[in-house]
Amino acid sequence: MIELSEIQRLFDVQRNHRHVVKAATGEQRIQRLRSLREQLLAHEKEIAQAIYDDLGRPLDNRDEFDTVLGNIEKAENELAQWMAPVPVEKSPSSPEAHSIFIKYEPRGNVLLFGTWDFPIGMFFSPLIAAITAGNVVIAKTSSLTPASGQVICDVVRAAFDEAEVAVINDTEVSTPDGTRRTNDVLLDMPFDHVFLTGSPRVGREIVAKAAKNLTSFTLELGGKSPAILDATADLDAIMPHLIFGKNYNHGQTCLTVDYLWLPTAMRETFIEKYVAAVRETYYVGDDYQWERDARFVNKKNFDRVRGYLDDAVARGAKVAFGGQADEEHLVIEPTVLTDVPAEAEIVREEIFGPILPIFTYDDEQEIYAHFATLGKPLGFYIYSQDDEFINRVLENSTSGGVTINGNPLTHWAEQNLPFGGVNGSGYGRYHGVWGFRELSNARSVYRVAS
Repeated sequence: MIELSEIQRLFDVQRNHRHVVKAATGEQRIQRLRSLREQLLAHEKEIAQAIYDDLGRPLDNRDEFDTVLGNIEKAENELAQWMAPVPVEKSPSSPEAHSIFIKYEPRGNVLLFGTWDFPIGMFFSPLIAAITAGNVVIAKTSSLTPASGQVICDVVRAAFDEAEVAVINDTEVSTPDGTRRTNDVLLDMPFDHVFLTGSPRVGREIVAKAAKNLTSFTLELGGKSPAILDATADLDAIMPHLIFGKNYNHGQTCLTVDYLWLPTAMRETFIEKYVAAVRETYYVGDDYQWERDARFVNKKNFDRVRGYLDDAVARGAKVAFGGQADEEHLVIEPTVLTDVPAEAEIVREEIFGPILPIFTYDDEQEIYAHFATLGKPLGFYIYSQDDEFINRVLENSTSGGVTINGNPLTHWAEQNLPFGGVNGSGYGRYHGVWGFRELSNARSVYRVAS
């Protein structure tokens, strides 16, 4: 348990030092990123072990690690360009202006909340953005992934001075009035910006708390991201994408395929090919090899997803494949559901697990009517060879991002695209230059010749 006085001390140290960090040159900021990379490489084995301990992901899985290293490399190569003033063409109404331009400056004191589904990648990627923009940062790790939280602390404390980046791993704070949640204490403090990766529920808490100090925020949330197929979809070509996009990390990703729509006539063929691909990827004979991927982060999430499955079946949904739950190892087989009634919990709630509900349509308007009843998801996946169909779906839907005929999760790795959600799935964008700008104040400069 951390003392309230210690959190206040860290905040004050950074508040008093932020002008120094703000004035850092591009090369000085890059040097901080190189220090981070050095410590990540020095702790590579510990990071892999921590992710395995927290989520059961194989020790040789480098996806998060390599993504973070790629973020650092991109910033090294492009930061000078990002930091440069952006000239703006003068309008006719400003004849006296000598020059007008945009100068990006840091937001100041940033509060960053990590998450548990990708505890390394989703912690360090926004941290890198904050550093490139010249901010000071206090970061809170997720309590659901304690092993990852500890190695994050080790890396950060070895890479940075606490006046630049400080990390807190404690879930509770000792105050003169008793024990409080660390998150609540941090959100009461006058940070200049808050960056959260988490659930819509926590996002609402952030917005309510941020209003007290008029603090700006970035929210990377989630939602029910659908996949849509038409009759021209190449099932053999797209099946590896869908298997990975639905089941990677045991379905615990913000961009996972939550459910799928396809023409009624394609359903049985699709299920046959999907099941065959799942068996090839995750099974030996009839034995599910969960160790090839991951498990639920804890029993609470296991019970939640199993509850969705049980509720759907009780309401009349049919299990076309899978459905077995292993409480000892906190896993559920990759599962396909059909005939799922609209009132089932699994239709309304984000699944965050390896269960794929399949819905069919005979008229495209059925899909669009369904979209109108749900929120705006983080991701959206279209599989078709028909450009007109693709364009119609795009025009009749909204989401943070769209992937067409590809792997749903590689969208997150593309650093040249702004990544983020809409309304219930998020607020703000980051990755590459977009992260630099998100964690910066775009300051307008209007200069008149003296």
